Amino acid sequence: MEENKSYATIGMVYDFLVDMHQKTGRSYSFPEAIATLGREGHLFRTMPDFPPFHYGMDLEEYVSFIRKLPIYADPIIPQVHTYMFEPSVEEVVLFPDGKDVFCILNMPHMVMLPHTHNFFEITYVLKGSCTLLFEGESATLSAGDLCIISPGSRHSLPLEPGCIAPSVMVRRSTFDSVFGNLLTQKDLLSLFFRNNLYGTKRANYLLLKTGNDPFSFHSMQQLHYESNLPDSYANDCAVSLLNLLLARALRAASATVTLHHYDGYSEKDFDFALVLQHIQQNYRTVTLSSLAKTFHFSEAYLSKLIRKNLNQSFTEILRTLKMNHAVEYLMNTSMKISEIAEKVGYDSVDHFTRTFRKVYGASPLEYKKTH
Repeated sequence: MEENKSYATIGMVYDFLVDMHQKTGRSYSFPEAIATLGREGHLFRTMPDFPPFHYGMDLEEYVSFIRKLPIYADPIIPQVHTYMFEPSVEEVVLFPDGKDVFCILNMPHMVMLPHTHNFFEITYVLKGSCTLLFEGESATLSAGDLCIISPGSRHSLPLEPGCIAPSVMVRRSTFDSVFGNLLTQKDLLSLFFRNNLYGTKRANYLLLKTGNDPFSFHSMQQLHYESNLPDSYANDCAVSLLNLLLARALRAASATVTLHHYDGYSEKDFDFALVLQHIQQNYRTVTLSSLAKTFHFSEAYLSKLIRKNLNQSFTEILRTLKMNHAVEYLMNTSMKISEIAEKVGYDSVDHFTRTFRKVYGASPLEYKKTH
C-alpha cells in the first residue's frame, strides 16, 4: 500500500551529499545516502508532486526542476549492501520498468567506483567541468561536451560542486531503434559510429563538443522531463527526444568529434575521426595519395587504417560519397548530368554515368524518371 512506501527527491540526496562531505569529509554511495536519510526519518511516505515543467528553461530553472523530481526509495535501499562489491551494473537492475531511456543528475561527493555496465551512458556537461576516468586514463569534460560511453567500458565520473552534468541511460537492446535514423545515414561519421561504438565490444567513448548549443540544451530538458514521467506515452516521447538530442549535438559538433579507442593507446595516438572529416569535406578531389601526405602516413598503412575502421576500401567509401551527393543533385535540382558529374568530382560524364549505373542499376536519367 502507498503508506508503506518511501520517497526522496533529487535535491534531498544532493544536499545530503554536500552537507555530509562538508561536516565529515566522507563520500556516500547513492543507495547509502538514501538509506541514511531513511534511518534519520527524512524520507516521505507519499510521493512528492511531480514538478512543473516548461520549454525553454534557463539553467537555473532546469536545475530547480531536477531537484524536485521524486525518487522511489524502497528498491534502492537494499543495494547499499551490494554496491561496493559489484563493479558491473546490469540494466535489469538499474532501469525502471517500461523505460528504455531515463535521465539522472550526477552528484558531487558521491562514491564513484570504476564500473562497467551493459547499456549506453550519455553525459552532457552543462556547467563547469569534470574528469572522466576511463580505463585507467582521464579526460576533462567541459561545458557543452556530450560524451557517449559504450557498454563494457570501465569508467567513473567524480564530480565537484558547481558542475552540472545530467546523464542519459539507454538500453543496449533498444539502442538500434533509438538511433535508427542516425545509424543508417550514409555519411562517414555515422559509419564510423556504427562500426566503433555500437558494433564492437571494446571500451570506447564518443565526445561531441557542442559549444553550449541551445537547441541541444532544450532537447536535454525535454528528455529529462519525459524520461521521468510515469504515463504510458512517456517512454516513446523520451526515445524520440533522445534521437533529436543526439542529432542536434552531432550537427553542433560537426567539426569537433572525437572517438576514443582504448586498446592500451596513449593520448598522443592518432584520432581517425580527423581522416573522416577530411574525406567528407574534400570528397570531390581527395585521393589516397593526397590523404596520405596530409596525415603523414604511407598509402599502404592508410588503406589498412581505413579498412580496419570502416570495413570498406578508400575507393568504395569515396564512390559512395560521390554517388550519394549525385543523387541529391539529381533529385533536388535542375542541373544537367554533365554539371552533376563535375560537381561531385568526375572529369568524364561517361565515367560518371558508368559508375552511377553500376551502383544504382540505371543511368542518371532513368533513375530520376523511376524515382
